[in-house]
Amino acid sequence: MKVYVIDYHKDDPKKCTGRKLVKLKLAELTRVGRGIILNPFSERTLSINDKDILIKSGITIIDTSWNNTSQNEFKNVRGEHRRLPILFAGNPIHYGIAYKLSSLEALMATLYILDEVKEAIKFSNVVKWGHTFIELNKELLEAYRNKDEEEIKKIEKEIIEKILRK
Repeated sequence: MKVYVIDYHKDDPKKCTGRKLVKLKLAELTRVGRGIILNPFSERTLSINDKDILIKSGITIIDTSWNNTSQNEFKNVRGEHRRLPILFAGNPIHYGIAYKLSSLEALMATLYILDEVKEAIKFSNVVKWGHTFIELNKELLEAYRNKDEEEIKKIEKEIIEKILRK
């Protein structure tokens, strides 16, 4: 499984998990999207149906700052764009905030949902808070794991409704 990173250099280099993956040779820096493109603006939700894409072509993470992110950064990147269902950041910058995942967290979530749990856990060792993300989202990740897009959207909708009722 190949991991690619498109780096727009908008993030603090010391906190940039995409760059860290490249530095550790766990990902390859690229300018071209390949395979699954993790895109928070995508209408399509990641599901087990995307596992063949992961195996065949890999996954591309677009590394940018949440403070300066727009759909335009994702529009021209070719590949199979997918968004992740609701998950909560475990990183120290956005801890507990829904959808505001670091590149590394997005990668771990993708692997977990696509039933590559051992790989997800392997990547959680890259940063000291990596396991926090998995633990914080364990119930959600297990609920999404190995499910098709419609099932994941249904679960996500139920979770959001539950949060809004509180």
